[in-house]
Amino acid sequence: MTKNTRNLIILAVLFVVCATLVIVFEIPGLINFGDETAGKLVSDIVPRVAVTVFLGALLLLNGYAESLKFRKNGFLRALVWCLPCFLVAFANFPYSALIRGTAVIVRADLVWLFLIKCLAIALMEELFFRATLVTVLLEFTEKKKYGVFITVIGSAAVFSLTHLLNLFYGAGFGATALQVGYTFLIGCMLAVAFIKTKNVWLCVAVHAIFDVGGLIVGDLGKGPFQDTVFWALTAACGVICTAHIIYTLIKLQRAKTDEGKLS
Repeated sequence: MTKNTRNLIILAVLFVVCATLVIVFEIPGLINFGDETAGKLVSDIVPRVAVTVFLGALLLLNGYAESLKFRKNGFLRALVWCLPCFLVAFANFPYSALIRGTAVIVRADLVWLFLIKCLAIALMEELFFRATLVTVLLEFTEKKKYGVFITVIGSAAVFSLTHLLNLFYGAGFGATALQVGYTFLIGCMLAVAFIKTKNVWLCVAVHAIFDVGGLIVGDLGKGPFQDTVFWALTAACGVICTAHIIYTLIKLQRAKTDEGKLS
């Protein structure tokens, strides 16, 4: 069995373990402090922290410590490159709805716990889908003609399709289909960001900020928040970032192709 095949098998097993933990700990009422909202947040945090620790250990034990490094050299340049990605993340905040009062934050006292949840989600998903999956796919597609494209599309497809699990929690088919669609685009963005910057922690930051904006009303408040201003900001920032990502992806693939010709 080759190293790449072994790693793909490990990833498959790991995916099943991660999904099982998330499903079990999201059973309603499993954790209850007499405060339903706090209990729900904690039940979201616990399995993700456990899986994050497991993922970190897996990467270290299998020789992928490079994927976890915080790279100080070139960090400022990487941060500047990521600015369009951060624009997309910040555009996901319900600014207009909160200012106009159509959406309100009811449990401001639990913002700290909510922020931990968003960070836990970002850490778990970025360590799995970018630091692990993208790294392994790059190795697996190294000698293929369009290896970088395959890696980005493949990892984003897996990332988006995992959101079909929301159907088991009562989410509507239409809402889930929309989520699968936009998470595919977010997955492409984050995969390119990881390949370009080689810094998974920037991906974690973008992901966490995106989730804070998208989940805060649903978790701690009430009311509709995806109004005209929300969609206009999302569209504008999305177009800018899409152009940025496509341009970078083409450059990365060309560089990889040229590298293959020289070797």
